[in-house]
Amino acid sequence: MDAPYLTAILADDEPAITEGLSAMNVWQELGITVIATASTGQEALQKILSLKPDFAVMDIMMPGMTGLDVLEKLESATTDTDIIILSGYGNFDFARAALRFQAKAYLLKPVDSEELREILLELRKKRISGNEGTKISRQMLNDLSMGRLLDTSSITSLLSSGPDGLSDGSCFAMIITFPSSVKEGTLHVIEEAVAGERRIIWPENQRTVRAIFSVSSCPAFEIAEKILKALEENEFAIPTIGMGDEVRNLSSISSSFSRASLAMSYQLYDPDGRIFTSAVIATTPPDYKISDSDITPLEECIIENDKEGIGTFCASFIKKILGSTLPPPNYVYSITNWLIRETGKRFSMLLDGTGLLPEAPDITKYRTIPRLEEALTALFTRIASYIEAVYGKDEAIRKLEEKEEEDPVIKAMTSYVDSHAEEQIRLEDIADKVNLSPSYAAIYFRKKTGTTIREYILSKKMEEARKMLLEKDASVTDIAYRLGYHDYRSFSRAFKNITGKTPSEFQDGERL
Repeated sequence: MDAPYLTAILADDEPAITEGLSAMNVWQELGITVIATASTGQEALQKILSLKPDFAVMDIMMPGMTGLDVLEKLESATTDTDIIILSGYGNFDFARAALRFQAKAYLLKPVDSEELREILLELRKKRISGNEGTKISRQMLNDLSMGRLLDTSSITSLLSSGPDGLSDGSCFAMIITFPSSVKEGTLHVIEEAVAGERRIIWPENQRTVRAIFSVSSCPAFEIAEKILKALEENEFAIPTIGMGDEVRNLSSISSSFSRASLAMSYQLYDPDGRIFTSAVIATTPPDYKISDSDITPLEECIIENDKEGIGTFCASFIKKILGSTLPPPNYVYSITNWLIRETGKRFSMLLDGTGLLPEAPDITKYRTIPRLEEALTALFTRIASYIEAVYGKDEAIRKLEEKEEEDPVIKAMTSYVDSHAEEQIRLEDIADKVNLSPSYAAIYFRKKTGTTIREYILSKKMEEARKMLLEKDASVTDIAYRLGYHDYRSFSRAFKNITGKTPSEFQDGERL
């Protein structure tokens, strides 16, 4: 994919400074992507030379190579990165030295976000228009289409100038997305297909082409059909086209692009469709609400490792979301994400560290309802298989039903066991953690939990063993030693007593 439109790196030996700078709204406001950070001058120099960012905000005093050293090195390099120097010193000598090396600005810490914004805005304007004359850059067009231009008068004037330019009157947006990278000659075919229209067409990235058309006597849908026909006749990949509403002038075109993008998302319901106009966008509120949701049946199916039940629940869930009138696809994705997050909360103590339930799953990549349902079912089925393999139904239920506020003594004892599962654990060490004698600690634990401390230790070690055995290329012998067993046979015997299988049998039958 194309690199982001404008990029920046941040360099400071204090992580709090780079984190604070990165969190400022100024980057999003100006369409600048922070692509890297550095904590030393040497690292900053390497990243500027390799990544060639548009901007670098850099501390003047860093370990090893200072900001001034970096500036001096960059003088002889082929990079046009705009450098903004930061300093905790109000010393004019530093500022003078920085500016001598072509730094664009010198800011004192703590950085004032408004001051940084003003500097970046000015540099951004120069970078967009620099050495371009009256040529309209792709970046400027992307900015216009995404509503990122603070002042649209200059570009709209350029677009509407000349006999072949767009009319600064009624116009509409079109987004053309291909299944793979746009091949050479594609833009030429599109241009030829709409030669009679006043328009501007440009590539947004490797797979997407954007266009603005002045309203004419030719219906917008017919223009899209001409493009598809020309591409098919010339044996190019057939794209999906989204078309926005007609707007009054070029300054309002970003809203038409937003509608075109939203219209394209409705391919979720019509995977074979090729042209999506803003007319498909739902205008009535969705039937389904989160308050209507009861995910208890799903939780029960996961605990029971009921794969058929999981599939039935997911199919029913998707059907309820769709309702009688198809809601916006973004709503479908949002509700589906909610289900994943809520299920994750319920089973978090069993799944921590597994990566089976990502915090922000990218489900928008599933572009059809069947694929979305299939992915949802597969996700929850993997979770069910993991819980069954590692814990079993009864142990999973026991863990889930544990009270949040446990006996502090028991909690301290189990926490010690949990964190030392890969060692030989002695009762004396556990008792020492809670200031009890070993014999009384054992009695207290059994009275409060209904099981012995040694049974708990064995249960925890076998739980860890099951997790390790699910890992790719796991060695049973290595796992035995990692869990504090000095010989394979003792570990294998203990594992079989708990699970009913030898470690090797478990690996063969349960590995995900």
